[in-house]
Order: sequence, then structure tokens, then C-alpha cells
Amino acid sequence: MKKLPIDYLGAFGSTVGDVHFPKVKWLSPFDGTNGATTTTDSSNSNSSLTLQGSTQISTAQSKFGGSSMYVPNSAQQGVYANVAGTTVNLTGDFTIEWWIRRVQVSYANSMAQLIYGMPLADDLTGYAMVVGYYGSSASTTQGLMYVSSNGSSWNVASAVQLGTGSLGTVGQWVHMALVRSGSDWSYYVDGTRTYTGSLGSATISTPGSYMYLGRAWGDVSSMEAYYDDFRVTQGLARYTGASFTVPTTAHLTSAGDVNKQIVVNSDADGVAIGTGGINQARVAKAWINFNGSGTVAIRDSYNFSSLTDDGTGLYKANFSTVMSDTNYSFVAESCGTLNGINNENGFTNHARRAAMSTDYIGIGTSAHDGTFYDATIVMAQVFGN
Repeated sequence: MKKLPIDYLGAFGSTVGDVHFPKVKWLSPFDGTNGATTTTDSSNSNSSLTLQGSTQISTAQSKFGGSSMYVPNSAQQGVYANVAGTTVNLTGDFTIEWWIRRVQVSYANSMAQLIYGMPLADDLTGYAMVVGYYGSSASTTQGLMYVSSNGSSWNVASAVQLGTGSLGTVGQWVHMALVRSGSDWSYYVDGTRTYTGSLGSATISTPGSYMYLGRAWGDVSSMEAYYDDFRVTQGLARYTGASFTVPTTAHLTSAGDVNKQIVVNSDADGVAIGTGGINQARVAKAWINFNGSGTVAIRDSYNFSSLTDDGTGLYKANFSTVMSDTNYSFVAESCGTLNGINNENGFTNHARRAAMSTDYIGIGTSAHDGTFYDATIVMAQVFGN
């Protein structure tokens, strides 16, 4: 049979997805008909979103999808989109990103692009996070950031300048991203880092548990602008370093196919299909690496919940998710010190099936003469449906 070059490899009938989609807590493409006053959250949170005041979906401008969210320059308080903050808890790493096309040349006092954790009130009292803020004391060329972890003061960041361009550019779509990786915070404008600082990894307070996009901070008018493709990713710093290539298509709205059937030739050195690639957890149905001597302990595993010592050289590895039947297959091997001889470096003793159940596998480790002994390294892989 003739082998095809790796260039011929393809996947058919598969859905490309975002491998990190389960970490997405809010995703708004702002797709819809012109003048619509409702919008949806395309993340798994499926939060109920509210377009307040005269905010609406507009087809006059869009970065992707033919429409965007339009926030007019209105003195009416409550011109914004909001989502209950209980679905977005900014702990650990996170990435918040959006596209903005500013219409307004001059600014209203106290406007902000993004407000997190504030109460649902006209004056937005409380301390949480305000990003891309412009007020009477702000620079005319860049937004400011305020962040609180105690709910009573701006103890994480107070009037931190986010860099040139962080208020957006009139008449242009600009990609904004706020990223925390460990204790390092970064702000990006069109993929270029305009601010970086070590502000810590403390959980951001949520006194009012709401996140707002395109709202004034206080009882004043908002900045007239269009917003598109807003996304919050919890537990992941999607962008690091001094720069990155901004998205050229709309954010993916699913994880795609988690398992894709592939065939590669013997010269292939690795394959990833689509954005999602291969779900590594399903390379095997279950696998385990454990120490079988002394107090038995799992070093690492997938789909095994616990380990039982059943006597010298006998172990029971319990599945996290039970098997559908006992017609599966598994492979095991062991090594260790036997009769004063250390066999850990390359010499493999026997590891064999002692029992099979839908709940667990029984593993026995023995020398070549059949003598059972407690191995220091035991590994097993399970294959089945």
C-alpha cells in the first residue's frame, strides 16, 4: 500500500473548535438584526444578558458577523450590556478581550469601556474593577485601570495608565485585551502590549456581582462606540509576551469535535487537526503510574480515582468512570528492586492481569520466576469503549 505524504492528511466531517472553550465564561458575538434590543451569551454559562437604555444591536458597523453592539452617547443612565458576575469570577489567570470602534471624539466624564463586579445601581458604588476609564483627571490619550481585592479601596491598582491607544481610535476597530498570568498583568492594544506590571494574583472583589460593557462610571453619559466579539476566559492567560497576532475571525463558539479519527504515515512527527486538536485524555481509556512499594501511591493517572494494596505484588486500581463491560484490554509493566538487584533502569519485570472488573483492574507484579514482589514503578494502560 502506497503511503501518502503528510500533506495529504485531512479530517472530514469534523467541527473546528476552541480547545479552551470550557474556560470561556462569557462570549458575546453581538450577532442579530438591526435595532434588536436583546443579545445572547454563546459560552456554556448561557448567561442572561441585558441591553440597557438605548443600547442595541446595529448592522451599521461590525468586526465580524455583520453586526455589533452600539452604545450611543446618551445621558440616560444604564446604557450598557450586563451579565450577572456570578458566572465570571476573576480568580487566578484570566483573559478579557473585545473589539471597540469609537465614534465619539471627545469624552464624557467618567466613562469606562469595562466595569467588573459593581452593583446594579446608577452611581456604581463599590470597589471591584474599572478598565479603560476616562474622567476629569485622566489622560486624553490613554485609559486608566482601577482594581480592588478588598471591596473597600483600590488596593490592587489605582489610576494605572494602560498606555497609548487604550481608549480606542475614532473610526477604527481596535482589539483590546486585559490578561493576568500569575501575578503579572498586561494590557494589549491591537496585539501590542501597552502596559505590564506585577499587580498580584488576588481574587478581584465582586461587591455587586455584575460585569458591564460600554457603561459610564457614574450618573453621566457614555462614550459613543460599537463593541464586538467580547470574551472572558477564566483560568487561562491566552496572550503573553510583548505582542501577539490579533484574531482574524470571530471567536469559536464551541469546543468542536473532541475526538477526531486520523491516519498518519510512519514518517509523521505529530498531528493536530483544527484548533481543538486531539483530546489527550482519550489517547487511552485510562492510564496509571504508581509506586507499589511501601505505602502505595499514584504518581499520576487518568480515569483512576484510587489505588488499593491487596498484598505483596497485588494491587487494585479503581476507575473514576466505570467501564461499560469487561471486554476491554490493558497493558502493564513494572520494575524495581528484587533480591537486592535494582531493576529500575531498563529491566522490566512482569506485570499482569490479576482481575478485571467494570469498577477496577487488578494488577500483579512478579519476577521471571513467578515470585510476587512490590514494584517501585508500575504502569498500566487501558483500551476499550
